[in-house]
Amino acid sequence: MLTFLTFKIELAMRKQQGKLFLAAVLLTAMCAHKAPPISKDRLSPRLSKVSVINTRQVQLTFSEAVDTVALTPDNVLIASATETLEVLLLYPSLSPSEIIVVTEPMQEIPYEISGRVLDKAGNEGLFTSRIQGSSVPDTIAPWVVQYSEGKSKNDFQVRFSEAMDTTWLSFTILPRKKFIPQWLDHRSVSFLPAAETESLALDTTYYLYLRNARDLSGNSAKPFITSVTPDTAYAPVPLRGRALLDDAPVASGIALLMRQGAVGIASVTSGDFAFMVRDSLPYDIVVISNGHSGTGRVNAASDNIIRLKKERLDIDPFIN
Repeated sequence: MLTFLTFKIELAMRKQQGKLFLAAVLLTAMCAHKAPPISKDRLSPRLSKVSVINTRQVQLTFSEAVDTVALTPDNVLIASATETLEVLLLYPSLSPSEIIVVTEPMQEIPYEISGRVLDKAGNEGLFTSRIQGSSVPDTIAPWVVQYSEGKSKNDFQVRFSEAMDTTWLSFTILPRKKFIPQWLDHRSVSFLPAAETESLALDTTYYLYLRNARDLSGNSAKPFITSVTPDTAYAPVPLRGRALLDDAPVASGIALLMRQGAVGIASVTSGDFAFMVRDSLPYDIVVISNGHSGTGRVNAASDNIIRLKKERLDIDPFIN
């Protein structure tokens, strides 16, 4: 009788242990599938470096990416013992943790720079630092860092390396379309049709010739050319050529592709020029280079050698 009772007690204990083991397994499985709690960013951005670039530009480098959308000139104060320097503009540099501060011309005296920024999580960072003013002029020309190119594009967008003078811009669309510039900020500009009738046609490749653009210090960017088409199934044919002067390649210039007017434009570099066309039919071409020019007939299946002579041509009658 004792033996049977002992057996029943032992069996009950084993069942209880089995239930506890099963519960532990289920709890472990549930915890394994539960993601750890999301850690909120509570660290404020810190100013790690200040660089005076020239008499009108100061670069601020922070410990992390900052919210550049909320930046205004009121975010930064620059003052000496005798004056407060006007802050004209703030914009992101090439890194999301860097800001360029554009000011009126400084003097070669000590300044204190202070301000406020936010990181991407909204944490506020306050900063104060000492800088030495500079009289070194800004002589670095801006350049294009991003641009529209290729198929499936209905307009042109260009982004520069630094803040630009948004009141001073000269450009042409070929074949001729009337577009207007719309600045998204001081570095980025879109070129949009002035009216619905000026929209880009599906079966045509269009060229943007950005002739003149300058930064806030008056430094001019080099002329820039790109091409787009709204066509989504664009299969271009390369048309290449070579511009020679006394059998030597010209160093630089402009090539205009003509068919009942200018339909394309390309840079000439070390004598070479190239277009992406839609057929192998003949085109006329005009090459202009430093007081010399040449014309000829070209097509995608030929070598297209254009010989220049000393004759100055103005590009404006061809593109305006």
